[in-house]
Amino acid sequence: MSAPVLIALGVTAVLAAACGGSTATVASTSTSLPPVPAPPPIRWAPCPASTTEQCGTVPVPVDYAHPGGPSLSLAVAEIPASGPGAPLGDLVFNPGGPGESGVGLLPVIAGSLPKAVTDRFAIVGFDERGTGASSRLSCGPSPAAAAAVDPLPARAGATLPAAALYRGMAASCAAADPGLAGHVDTLDAARDLDRIRQALGQAKLTFLGLSYGTLLGAAYAQLYPTHVRAMVLDGAVVPGMSLAADATAEAPALEASLAHFFATCAAQPSCALGPDPAATWDALARSLAAHPLPGSTGNPPVTVGTLDTATLYYLSVPRFAGGYPAALESAIHENGGPLASMALGFFTDLDGSSLLGPLWSYTCEDAVAPTGAAAATRLALQLQQRYPRLGAEAVTYNLGGCIGWSGPSHPVRAGRAAGAPPILVVGNKGDPNTPFSGAVQLAHQLSSGHLVEWDGWGHTWLLNGPGDTCMDSIVTAYLDTVAVPRPGTVCP
Repeated sequence: MSAPVLIALGVTAVLAAACGGSTATVASTSTSLPPVPAPPPIRWAPCPASTTEQCGTVPVPVDYAHPGGPSLSLAVAEIPASGPGAPLGDLVFNPGGPGESGVGLLPVIAGSLPKAVTDRFAIVGFDERGTGASSRLSCGPSPAAAAAVDPLPARAGATLPAAALYRGMAASCAAADPGLAGHVDTLDAARDLDRIRQALGQAKLTFLGLSYGTLLGAAYAQLYPTHVRAMVLDGAVVPGMSLAADATAEAPALEASLAHFFATCAAQPSCALGPDPAATWDALARSLAAHPLPGSTGNPPVTVGTLDTATLYYLSVPRFAGGYPAALESAIHENGGPLASMALGFFTDLDGSSLLGPLWSYTCEDAVAPTGAAAATRLALQLQQRYPRLGAEAVTYNLGGCIGWSGPSHPVRAGRAAGAPPILVVGNKGDPNTPFSGAVQLAHQLSSGHLVEWDGWGHTWLLNGPGDTCMDSIVTAYLDTVAVPRPGTVCP
């Protein structure tokens, strides 16, 4: 699973159809699907409470195997190109999650991109099926409970606490929306993305995917390689990797990022954790494990799970989570409120709605291999031994909601996307969520993948290094001309 990238800021058809034909042949990685009529052009209108954004909808079938059946409307929004020259088209993005509202995050993403890009491209965000204003799938436990779940069993022989928390997750989602549940997966979302391309009137897609959005982009390139104009995949999720493998890869990256935070904080005279931040953090973790702090009215206690979730959020986007050191200091003085608020944001969208339904529906339906409670518990215990601060948290975070998943499975498998133009894969050496090794793997998987390394900290280049002149120039040149830099390029 990939991180919800901006949590708690406060974070397809044949070419003729795209040019006006009446039907589209929708490909599948396994079986052929019936043709789907091309969607009408988007009818743009000013977005509520915005002077710069235009809003619209795109109709998509709920089930592409039965395109004449029920449909849903995907919410889309755009900020038009701002430069004086002729626009190059639309740059469609997915902010990750899965489950984050691309419509809600449109101004944040557009504000993080190089000005040379927003001058030449209209920036388009959309809410994937089951998210935001696109038939949001509301199911599962409360975000507060998910944020506070302990990463380890309370006693020897017990199973991972997440197994009990998420028991019946698939059934809960099926009850919430029987028609949509079972169709909230990345392959269907990739088919939806091609209908957005058609509705925009674009012969080929220019796409930016962050975190989970890289999986969506890779799936699109597999289904429609000749429909890709340019694609930037930042913070790679590797198609075909099991969730257990994701957790195993993430655990050391989390631990390294936390160690970097300790070292950075210790170098500052004003460090809220004192001269030995690691020892202070460890003492707080032990205290919360033994004696959780009281939660606010109606919410669970503030636990070591709360600490881990807030830490994961901060390490992912320190640019947006500068209050983390102060939250730790408050918890040390037995006020867990700030820490709980930060952790809660990890599982809520910008409007405060729960992300858990789409987050786990996409993650579990996409998974290539299920993980049972016993195997997940063993993995958490093993990783905690090797990475004693956040090893177990990597397991709960990556696969907790999929333990015992009883819903359908539509796995996204590795593919070459043969026939696609050069695809730019950006990997961050200090990424705690999608380790750099994943970017190396994805660039190798894709027949036209080209790797660029950004040597920084935090989850993805765009969210943590906007304004970096090296990366800005590379991405701008690529989106303009689809020209990739030389192999081995590193932006320090």
